Amino acid sequence: MPAAAATATVTPTILIIEDFSDTRELLSVLLRRQGYAVIEAEDGLEGLLKATGMYPDLIIMDLSLPEMDGVEVARRIHEQVKLSHIPIIVLSAYLTQEVLVDARAAGCVATFPKPFDTYELLAQISNTLADRPIG
Repeated sequence: MPAAAATATVTPTILIIEDFSDTRELLSVLLRRQGYAVIEAEDGLEGLLKATGMYPDLIIMDLSLPEMDGVEVARRIHEQVKLSHIPIIVLSAYLTQEVLVDARAAGCVATFPKPFDTYELLAQISNTLADRPIG
């Protein structure tokens, strides 16, 4: 009998960059329950270092961060050839028109106000990852 072909599935990894621990924990639990691997960072600089060292498949981040704001983190990530393909979804309590323009200019693929709609965020994550190679 021929052996069944093994199908390897790669779990997408999502980096959460959020300074507010309750929001970071909520996102982490939510994403792990959906089957994603999760990396956490508490500020912009830590997030940039973790993105550079761990190459996540997607990043979810706040824009108002200590050490380095989210727009600057997004710019620096997308300046690096090895990271420029990583989609970034923004969560922010301060989504003014100017912030939206800055986030889009920095390469962010979607923006969500805080508090965010869980189902809309999960749908955006799924859609964003759907056409991307994972791993």
